[in-house]
Amino acid sequence: MPPSLRESREELDLVTREELEVQRAVLLKTREKLDALETAVRELEGRSKAE
Repeated sequence: MPPSLRESREELDLVTREELEVQRAVLLKTREKLDALETAVRELEGRSKAE
């Protein structure tokens, strides 16, 4: 790879495929936790309205 192209690439803020997949997995796990918390809040709100 020519030096000028290498320098241009290094200036870009790129991530590897592995880093992308790790972040994707973290995001999916976070989404699952958020969904569970939203469900729990709805259940608690339903209980408080019933009282």
